[in-house]
Amino acid sequence: MQKVQSTAVRFKVARAIELEPGFVLRPGVYTGIKTRTRVDSIGGVSWTPSHYKLEFTADQLARMGAQQKPNLIAKNIDVTKFVRLGKVIVA
Repeated sequence: MQKVQSTAVRFKVARAIELEPGFVLRPGVYTGIKTRTRVDSIGGVSWTPSHYKLEFTADQLARMGAQQKPNLIAKNIDVTKFVRLGKVIVA
């Protein structure tokens, strides 16, 4: 059975990053989630590479320049590639 492990983490952003066209993550500290999956095999236990996400409310998204979508309450943004590139630091 696979086990998913989610942990709250803090992210530090030193420079503005365009996460999506028109949606800019400004410098600062953000709270997000680190997720990884446990994989059991004959050779033992291992974990998949971690994935990182930020969650923003519709109001936060609008203030950051994202396009408004009707009935949107919140959105998870995958920032894994920015963590791996060193543009978002896990603190």
